Amino acid sequence: MLSKTVGAESGEVLAPELLAEAEEQAALLIRCGFDTPEEIAEQVSDYFEDGDGSPVSVEAAREIVGRLWRERLAEQAGWPAETDADRVAAAFRALEAGGVTARMHFTCCSTCGTAEIGGEAAEGDRGFVFFHCQHTEQAADGGGLWLLYGAYDGAAGSEGTAAVGREIVTALTRAGLGVEWDGDPARSLRITPLDWRKRLPEPQAA
Repeated sequence: MLSKTVGAESGEVLAPELLAEAEEQAALLIRCGFDTPEEIAEQVSDYFEDGDGSPVSVEAAREIVGRLWRERLAEQAGWPAETDADRVAAAFRALEAGGVTARMHFTCCSTCGTAEIGGEAAEGDRGFVFFHCQHTEQAADGGGLWLLYGAYDGAAGSEGTAAVGREIVTALTRAGLGVEWDGDPARSLRITPLDWRKRLPEPQAA
């Protein structure tokens, strides 16, 4: 049963409903697998920001995240050597090596990602593919993974974009992933079915 007290460190007492919501948000961000415990604690606290501060302090969030982080580490010890998240990463590395700018968990949304992806391009890159933070959360919740893609200037236009899309499908298929795409360059790609199990980031060396 959930306790109203977060823990001994902060000494904070949260209403059961608030504690449950904070735990749910922390668990989602942990399942995404990209951020450190401190980053997640700050995001959880910010999630409840109402203009007059947050009812969940960063200290309280750290305790919630710490407990759930340890549970996730224990869980991932029993995962197979390669997960679908590993396959996505492998496909993105292959695309990057082949001249497609490939970024995971890139920016907060589609608008920002599309505006900023060009700044990530290496010389000679023909196109790009990325998924943003909201896409990661959807994947972590079992909704598959949407990918945004396109061609850079010089290869722009529907055929250039479609060619990049076909490259992405090939890389994902070779990595052992299923892809939904009808070949229309105006439509996003979706990796499905997908069991998103991404290993937590290793602690940074001091």
